[in-house]
Amino acid sequence: MQFVEQVTETVTTWVSNHPYVTTGVVAMTAAHILHRVAIRGKDNLGIIEAPPNTVVLYQLPRAPYTPSLTPFAVKLETYLRLANIPYQNDMNMKKSSKGKYPWISYNGEAVADSQLAMEFLNAKLRVDLNRGLTEAQRAQAHAFRVMVDEHMYWCVVYFRWIYEKYAHCLSLVIPRYIVYIMKRKLNKQLYAQGMGRHSTEEITQMLVQDLQALSAQLGDKKFLMGDNPTEVDCSAFGMLSVLVFSSHDDITGTMVKDQFPSLYQYTMRMKEAAWPDWDECNTKGATVKATK
Repeated sequence: MQFVEQVTETVTTWVSNHPYVTTGVVAMTAAHILHRVAIRGKDNLGIIEAPPNTVVLYQLPRAPYTPSLTPFAVKLETYLRLANIPYQNDMNMKKSSKGKYPWISYNGEAVADSQLAMEFLNAKLRVDLNRGLTEAQRAQAHAFRVMVDEHMYWCVVYFRWIYEKYAHCLSLVIPRYIVYIMKRKLNKQLYAQGMGRHSTEEITQMLVQDLQALSAQLGDKKFLMGDNPTEVDCSAFGMLSVLVFSSHDDITGTMVKDQFPSLYQYTMRMKEAAWPDWDECNTKGATVKATK
């Protein structure tokens, strides 16, 4: 417990000196340590009261360049907005029963995982952003969603945390000891998943291939599956928003804009469609407090 208290005090002191950088990394680090050491085995869901039939979205605090440091929170919140589902945010570092962010509660019922939360709400509220798709198109959209969520994500994690040491993290004004904790944890996850066993050149090629596939699917359409955004657009936008708005390394920093201009324009369309208040939902490079 002494270690927990020391880490908590250190993080708290740093946050107090950087009030607009209380974003995902600090929250994730502190919550991870406390979850693993101090509250292991306890029910720490902490579902809050909300008006009836209102979704509570539990996620990390707003980030410097995007509404969340994790693309899955952007994905889920984009879905809630496009589906016109009433919701409110809880950004108080509460992990789900699976130890991850984001998650939701609805009328007292908790659901972990962004995709499972969307499927739960689809069934509960009879919402279907995919309603205009044929069975074949639904299958195609599912395949692209899995590519984005389960493959492209690990490429993004590598370039965000592992590649070029602290280049990206320092751009977020994050202290190195927090970067060290996160990098050590994510290095293990990347190696276990398999992506961490590849070279930078190989991971770059994999990311480019994923982007090429998305670009080919988009073609000259407004959204990935046609004239209206569907669930796969929520996933794609969540991941692309990280690459477009908060990547700062020499490989991915301008990759989408320079090599895939149609995807860059698509990202802007999704931002306009779902996030007219985008500037109010991030801290503008950790210079101001997000107001929403």
